[in-house]
Amino acid sequence: MINNIELDVVIVGGGPAGMSAALVLGRGLMKTVIINEEKPRNLITQASHGILTRDGFHPSEFLEIAKRQLEQYKTVTYKKDSVVQVKKNELGYKVKTNEGDVFVAKRILFATGYKDNLAAINLNGIEAVYGKTVFPCPFCDGWERKNESLALFGSEEGVGHFAKIISNWTNDLIVFTNDKKPIGSAEKETLKRNNIKVVEEKIETLISENGCLKEVRLINGESIKRTGGFLFSTGEKQATDIPEKLGVEVSEIRTYQANDWGKTTIEGIYVIGDAKNNFTGIIGAASEGSLVAEMIIYEIIEERWLS
Repeated sequence: MINNIELDVVIVGGGPAGMSAALVLGRGLMKTVIINEEKPRNLITQASHGILTRDGFHPSEFLEIAKRQLEQYKTVTYKKDSVVQVKKNELGYKVKTNEGDVFVAKRILFATGYKDNLAAINLNGIEAVYGKTVFPCPFCDGWERKNESLALFGSEEGVGHFAKIISNWTNDLIVFTNDKKPIGSAEKETLKRNNIKVVEEKIETLISENGCLKEVRLINGESIKRTGGFLFSTGEKQATDIPEKLGVEVSEIRTYQANDWGKTTIEGIYVIGDAKNNFTGIIGAASEGSLVAEMIIYEIIEERWLS
């Protein structure tokens, strides 16, 4: 058990944003610990895309490479653990982990991201196909589903606009709103003109085989063949509420409020990645982690210079 180790920065979360920040902080000789539960939202997917030199790699591969590359930076410690409590004290913040370790730092960088809550979307059979043939992001997985007969599942306002985006990858798209009517008549007519059908009937279940979507079965007994699809919402929510407990402001869409380089209105608390932006993407998150780490290093250098 580690008790009251004083650090420059504690990073909570080990996705692309957190690991990129740890790398830059390590190269800046900053005493840093990165605490990562290793339960990322994207672990369910079979491959991550759109990352130059790493297109199609699995998220677990990204983490293992990042961990190996951090090993040479002796001021950085990686801990597979979760943070259960953060309290303000005279030195900054005391961070307690699930395993009982305690770290003290003037600055905490939250890169905790979001977690999916598929149960909240009330779509029977989604667990069997999610991350295999049904996905949340067309920029991540649209190319693999190009020219297929696709379904878009969504019962919230905005799903009609999302259908327009999905139609870039296919001319055979059906929107299933599952007993809800989030699409107005004018927007519905626009979708129809673009060969996008809207089905408002309640869905009984998704029929699949080995993760491959086969049919969407409606409560009225009708089955519509589809080979893949996208979700407008995954019931996503913040992976941790600790920043909010510390006083960080939360937006209407439940993102944590911070400036362009992650600094919140609470002194010493930074938030980056999906927790701040709702969706960042791997490259965007890694870039943001690097930028925020550089700015933190500038701050610490300035403080030391003036002390």
